[in-house]
Amino acid sequence: MDDSQVSQFYAGKNIFLTGGTGFLGKCIIEKILRSCPDVGTIYMMCRAKRGKSPEERMTDLFGQLLFDFVRTNHPERLAKVVPVIGDVLDLKLGLSAEHEALVTENANVIIHSAATIRFDEHIKDALRLNVGGTMKMVALARKTKNLISFVHVSTAYANCNLLNIEEVYYPMGKEYDPIKLMDLLDWMDEDCLLAMTETLLRDRPNTYCLTKAITEAYLFQHAMDLPLGIFRPSIIGAAWNEPAPGWIDNLNGPSGLFIAIGKGVMRILEGDVNKVADIIPIDYCVNMLLCIGWYTTIVKTKVDVPLIYHCTSGTKKPYTWLQLGTLMLDFFQNKMPYNEVFRRPNVNFATNKTELAFWKIVSHWIPAYLADGVAKVMGKRARMLRAYEKVHKASLTFTFFTKREWTWTGGNCDMLMDKLSEVDRKLYDFDVNNIIWEEYYPNYFKGTKQYILKEDMSQSKLNEAIQNQAKYRNMTFVVLFIFMAFVGYFLYPALLALTN
Repeated sequence: MDDSQVSQFYAGKNIFLTGGTGFLGKCIIEKILRSCPDVGTIYMMCRAKRGKSPEERMTDLFGQLLFDFVRTNHPERLAKVVPVIGDVLDLKLGLSAEHEALVTENANVIIHSAATIRFDEHIKDALRLNVGGTMKMVALARKTKNLISFVHVSTAYANCNLLNIEEVYYPMGKEYDPIKLMDLLDWMDEDCLLAMTETLLRDRPNTYCLTKAITEAYLFQHAMDLPLGIFRPSIIGAAWNEPAPGWIDNLNGPSGLFIAIGKGVMRILEGDVNKVADIIPIDYCVNMLLCIGWYTTIVKTKVDVPLIYHCTSGTKKPYTWLQLGTLMLDFFQNKMPYNEVFRRPNVNFATNKTELAFWKIVSHWIPAYLADGVAKVMGKRARMLRAYEKVHKASLTFTFFTKREWTWTGGNCDMLMDKLSEVDRKLYDFDVNNIIWEEYYPNYFKGTKQYILKEDMSQSKLNEAIQNQAKYRNMTFVVLFIFMAFVGYFLYPALLALTN
């Protein structure tokens, strides 16, 4: 680590982090503890949740598989993480006077990762969390005496209403004034806010993308005095290398989609198979973000506006949904099926609404009704209809991204990479050209099985799952044969009559 400029930068530095219990946030903590042994204190803002105190939540966090390496080899480093009780929804972030002083007197780097990532979030909640939370973070940053770097986590889809997106700030109309929109929340009721949502969304698909764009507007209008760097990742997926290939622990992004397809539940999706799936590994996001934190301190006096960095894969290393789907079916049918499935995995994409509706009936609703009918006869719980309702709702939020593709410029990303030493290019790798998708996605699929579903990974169980897939394949052929015979039985007399 002595040869790493980035690790040396964080030596002795105190970091204030929001969103530390989220997917990105906890990976940031783990990477810092593993690769920056001399880091000062990481003040992790955390709130009580589901009856657990911030201290208990932090203990649970460190007990996760993600922290196995640090916990086993460097357990003393865990003490560097100090919980700071707060909430982005509360006045002044809900920080006590003591905790606010702790941050403002000691923090050198701020990483603002907290946000709602729900695509169907009510506009009021999305504004309060994403825009309002950032406003409070800016106010705190201005009080922070020794602040040298402030990294804000945005999204590459903040401007998804455009197809060609550069690493620049895109001004929005006057109706998107962040301060005025936040003022509306104080007096306008939820029904009125909901009614104006469609007007605000325009050609953006959801409140997440919209409020991330509004947040960027606030930063460029009201936070230009801060040492600011803005990080825009695309769809964050499983790890490429760290902490382990394929590591993933949540259903966000494409993970839930992969599981639904792998279990034979999801068989038809709205989308274009020829469009690019822009997925970026979580460890690449973490590595790039920490490098932005370092470089912001160097570049802040050399630029007039904060730099924006895209962390995307589709433009530099494209991989289409067709390629991804083909790889997925081969994996879940032949190589490493899930232990328990609804039926043999298969998936198709439809761009036509009529075609989509037809195949939903044939491939989803009819099997669901049959399965639930059999379950009721056998005295078991009927669950497939409800499962499909959830799957369809979830897939709707993803449709916008499977029907389109974007071109993102990466000049600042490339420039940042060029600034790294050879040591740091390996230790903090975020070069998407190094990713081999044919290795990444199988590891990702395996990760959903191992880390999310926590299935038995023994060879005997794998052999059983593969045998079950062979049975499902044979059953499919039998059903198709019976169906064709049934159709032929009724059509043959009609065709014979026509020929006569």
